[in-house]
Amino acid sequence: MDPSAVWRDRQHRWRIEAYRAPDLRFAIYATNGTTESAPLWLFGMAALARWLMSHKISLDDLEVD
Repeated sequence: MDPSAVWRDRQHRWRIEAYRAPDLRFAIYATNGTTESAPLWLFGMAALARWLMSHKISLDDLEVD
């Protein structure tokens, strides 16, 4: 399953992939140089919005990867 879109925050600490499966889901990866964490799966836009707010990341901080 390939992502529909991929974003990174400006500090390149997080990578967000969007997938259109039967529902809309997002995989969040913590990045540190060349290593990445296992994905944190979020289901739906509301879950992504809560995650972005809890990490104090605005939509303006995201860059297309």
